Amino acid sequence: MQWYYSKNGTQLGPVPQAELVAKLASGEVSLYDLVWKDGMADWIPASRVPELSSSSAQAPTAPAPPPAPVPADPSSATPYVPPASNPVPQPYSPVPGPVPGAGKATASLVLGIVALVTGLCGCYGLVIAITCGILAIVFGNQVKKEAALNPALHGELGKVKAGIITAWIGIGISVVFTIVLFALGAVSAAMQQGSP
Repeated sequence: MQWYYSKNGTQLGPVPQAELVAKLASGEVSLYDLVWKDGMADWIPASRVPELSSSSAQAPTAPAPPPAPVPADPSSATPYVPPASNPVPQPYSPVPGPVPGAGKATASLVLGIVALVTGLCGCYGLVIAITCGILAIVFGNQVKKEAALNPALHGELGKVKAGIITAWIGIGISVVFTIVLFALGAVSAAMQQGSP
C-alpha cells in the first residue's frame, strides 16, 4: 500500500506503509502530520489511522489537539489534493451557454437565405445576392474548420450546410437571371433597330 504524507506544507510520497511507519517511529514524520492513500476521502492526521499505529511508532509527547471541525466543503479541509497516479482523460462535456462560433453558423444561414431571395430579383439583386452569398460561404467554411477543433459546434453544421447551399443557389440564380435579362435586352434592341 502506497502512502503520501505532508511535512512542513509539502506533499511527499508515495512511500510503502512499512517505510511510513518507520518514519513515524523515528519522529521524521509526526503523528500530527497529514497522510493519505488511495481510497481515502481526504487527508487526515497520522494519529487517526489505525494501520499506521504500531508498537514502534512514537507516542505523542503532548496531548493530542482536539479534532479540527469538518468544513461544509470537504475539498477545502486541506491544501493538499490526492495525487493522480494515472490521469484518465475525461470525455468532452460542453459548457452550458453560448457556443463560440454558433453566431457565424446562424449568419451563414441568414446570409444564404438573403442571397437566394435577392437572387430571384434578377439583376436588381445581383450585388446583394453575390455579396451575401460570398459572406455566407466564408462564414460557413470558418465554422466547419472550427467544428473540427470544437465538438460543441457539430450541432451547428446543419445551419452551415443550408447557408452554403442557399448562397450558391442564390448566386447562381442571380447570375442566370442577369444573363437572361441582358440577352433579352440585346434581342429587344436588335429587333427595334431592324424594324422600319
